[in-house]
Amino acid sequence: MIQELNKVSFKKILMLFSLITIGGSLVYFIFTDMQSATASGSVLVDKIEQSDGWGVITVDPDTFKVYVTNFKSTTVTVIDGTTNKPLSIIEVGKTPYGIGINTDTKMLYVALEYNDTLAIINTTTGGIIKKIDLVEPYDIAVNSKTNKVYVTSDKTNLVSLVDGSTNEIISTFDVQKPCGIAVNEATNMVYVTSESTNKVHVIDGSKNNLVTTIDVGKSPRGVVANPNTNMVYVTNQLAGTVDVIDGSKNEVIDTITVGNTPRRVVVNPDTNIIYVSNQISNSLSVIDGATNEVIDSIPVEQPFELVINPKTNKIYTTYSGHSILSIVNDVERDKNTLDDFSTIIGMLGAGAISAIIAFLVIQKKKLKSEQKF
Repeated sequence: MIQELNKVSFKKILMLFSLITIGGSLVYFIFTDMQSATASGSVLVDKIEQSDGWGVITVDPDTFKVYVTNFKSTTVTVIDGTTNKPLSIIEVGKTPYGIGINTDTKMLYVALEYNDTLAIINTTTGGIIKKIDLVEPYDIAVNSKTNKVYVTSDKTNLVSLVDGSTNEIISTFDVQKPCGIAVNEATNMVYVTSESTNKVHVIDGSKNNLVTTIDVGKSPRGVVANPNTNMVYVTNQLAGTVDVIDGSKNEVIDTITVGNTPRRVVVNPDTNIIYVSNQISNSLSVIDGATNEVIDSIPVEQPFELVINPKTNKIYTTYSGHSILSIVNDVERDKNTLDDFSTIIGMLGAGAISAIIAFLVIQKKKLKSEQKF
């Protein structure tokens, strides 16, 4: 039993719940073992299976709701991000793939790829308010601040711009074989990957024009921008790398080696941690945005599509067209957990902390002593 405690608590996360009297008041606290700075706290907390084949994922950080397209079906599944249980099904139309949400207006946008339609859904009511004709829409990026929606279509070599206030297409941009797309809401710049040309195209969302193209690695697909640092991250599928673009210069400033066939990339702006889905390697690479170094690899079965809720630090990943949606809780790098810990440290004071540390040292010595027998 003690050996099991050693494995679980001291090598992974030591969660010590204590009740301490300080000045007549009782304080509960959680002490996290900070000796392991890698992803010992990254936990695959759940898997959700269904037969219709999961597609792309988006999340509303305010409501904790997760929306997933069911590519082999005609629906979008709504998942409770707190319980990890499906809440409802929204009927949208054939072959739903790309998906994005405006977190301010609560409008959901779904690309019905082989139905040549963009469906707009009111997430409050769950009803479709409009469908817009678009030839094979694929990926979607939403700027909640400007209420603009960007949709790629590799068949037409276009990126379409939809005004969220009128639900009309107001502009298009010529981009050869556009694939992944992302918006930096802080700068109003849009980034589009082109798999066949090994380039990233940059669109100025304020002027609605193409600014420049940036050479990146082989077969770029996923792209994300950190609004806090103005860094842009691009997955290069055939190179097994992630290119880091400085958004102020529109230049690649670093290239990071990750796993085999990196597909998508997401960032938690609050922690400046980047996550990359490596489909063939069956892993998520974890990158420190401050150093551009891979600091961990999280085992996940064939991850492809990827999204993160920055408020909970839960990561959702699917293998497109297949039946498993995996949920990873990266508690090791959860800013909320670290902030709570710092607050509690302040509440306890130096004397109580010293007592706690002394207790932990004694317990660890006891565990080592037990292992000798």
